[in-house]
Amino acid sequence: MEILRLLDELEEMADSGERWYCRVPPFIGRTVLDAADLFELIHKMRSSLPQEMTEATQLARDRDRIIEEAQAQRAKIIEAAREQAQLMTSNDELVKQAESKAQAIIDEAAVEADSIRSEAEAWARGVIERLENYTNRIQATVQKTKKVLLAQASRDPEEPLPPDEAEE
Repeated sequence: MEILRLLDELEEMADSGERWYCRVPPFIGRTVLDAADLFELIHKMRSSLPQEMTEATQLARDRDRIIEEAQAQRAKIIEAAREQAQLMTSNDELVKQAESKAQAIIDEAAVEADSIRSEAEAWARGVIERLENYTNRIQATVQKTKKVLLAQASRDPEEPLPPDEAEE
């Protein structure tokens, strides 16, 4: 997932000690970030993602379960209608009535199953869309923060070389 890759990249930037700058006195062009705070923020972002992903997975399972229950209910109704129709075969009029009622029950079960399935899918789509919007907002925030940090780093060309590069 893209958001996890971006979090890894942000964490690597912090861990490798890349230089980030801004023009804030009294550090004269340097920003000092508390590594513990930065890593804690990254950890909180990571912690929030699996919960949302777990919810999406659970919603998909719930949708499948609801569809299976609707199909099972439909099968029971159909079976009940068939049994009822078989009991009424002794008389032609009763047979006609039973077939008509069985078909009505089958049609009603099909409509009800389709309705339940449609509602479950609409509900799951809504949850997935909210999850997608949430992850897109997080991704946009990470991208924006990354751009700000990179812009700050490119603004101060007078930064002295690190000690190991200055000796060369």
